[in-house]
Amino acid sequence: MDDSNLSDPNLHRLMWRLALPAMAGLSLNALHQAVDAAFVGRLGGDALAALVLLAPLAGLVAAVGIGLGIGAASATARSLGAGLPDQARAVAGMSMWAALVVAVCAVGGLLNFGEGLLQLLGARGDLFEIARPYLTIQCLTIGFAIVQILCDFLAIGRGDAGFSLRTLALCFGLNIVLDPVFIFGLDLGLPGAAWATLCAQGVTLCVWAWHFSAPRRRPILGPLRTLGPVLRVGWPEAAAVAVTTLSLMALLRIATEIGGTDDVAALGIALRLIFVVMLPLEGFAIGVQPILSHAYGSGDTARFAATLRGVVGFSGAVTVVLSILFFIGARPLVQLFVTDPAVVAQASVMLQCLAFALPAIALRLCAQISLQAAVLPRSAAILGLAPMGWLLWPAMAVLVPQLGVVGIALAVLVAAWLAALVSLVPIRTAVFPLSTTGASI
Repeated sequence: MDDSNLSDPNLHRLMWRLALPAMAGLSLNALHQAVDAAFVGRLGGDALAALVLLAPLAGLVAAVGIGLGIGAASATARSLGAGLPDQARAVAGMSMWAALVVAVCAVGGLLNFGEGLLQLLGARGDLFEIARPYLTIQCLTIGFAIVQILCDFLAIGRGDAGFSLRTLALCFGLNIVLDPVFIFGLDLGLPGAAWATLCAQGVTLCVWAWHFSAPRRRPILGPLRTLGPVLRVGWPEAAAVAVTTLSLMALLRIATEIGGTDDVAALGIALRLIFVVMLPLEGFAIGVQPILSHAYGSGDTARFAATLRGVVGFSGAVTVVLSILFFIGARPLVQLFVTDPAVVAQASVMLQCLAFALPAIALRLCAQISLQAAVLPRSAAILGLAPMGWLLWPAMAVLVPQLGVVGIALAVLVAAWLAALVSLVPIRTAVFPLSTTGASI
């Protein structure tokens, strides 16, 4: 898609043109995670528990890539909106160098301190022995993922969400095909899942290298200050993702201490099913955010407000329907991943609790992308850190001692709705500005 299409006067058509590929791309990510867990689940409860324990570790490191990507996409769209294409290329160049540095440091750190991290996560005995070889390969996949995430966001920031979708389809589709080959065909077990991911990522990064070789997209090195707007917008998102991931790691550790391997597997399954819904929703928001940033960069307040109204309306309606469906169909959904009756029963209850958090998560996400587009990093950080940070742990302190592992799911639900109430303030101010000159978010 051409960059100029970010100013397409047909706003609804533009929103769907950008949002649908991003939604489809992250839907493929959700499908990949679900299929990956289903394959690993066939290896036994310990293998699934190891996968659940290590998944947040990848998310913690990838938070930096997501932060860089969000900031780079927003800065790119604003630069194009202001008519500065060379500045957009400089944003891409400096962001890529930053991503490469982070990737190398992440791989080196995980390889050196991986075993200590496993023990910190609560892996003991057989679980430790199963998780350790997987982590060794996972370190490399995490480094590749940081660079790949940035490439995805840079393409979306230029309005080229369709190409982002095609690369994600290639990566996740190839990964799904290779999973059974490596896990069962080559008899590699759990590490085979990591090898499948690594091979798929290598092919995808080659495609990205070709994509960014085009002259109008080719990254260039600009002054170091080019990273300023990227980091200002990106660090709140990186912090929010990191805090969310750390909280997930802590929740899994608490589940291990309170219950055992079955409780960790049950909580992991319930959370993964929720992420299956939230990833496409995040894709919708990510696809639409360049329109918000472009409108902000060009000073078009009415377009900014109209776009945000569309995002809130769509995401709210979809998540209400999905909440009801998840509540009704909790047990059949859980049984797609595990057959142990005790795990199925526990995971079903947790999923029913978490299902009603979906509309609240959607509201918070809508508010957060509007704050990022308007370059209000402090407000975005406060909001992003709310549901799995400063609102979660007071709820945990009240509910977990009374209800045990199920209290973890209820605490996540309570925190999500409290964060949604906070989100109504920036949404209300942006959608219905108090002045005629602009939305003072």
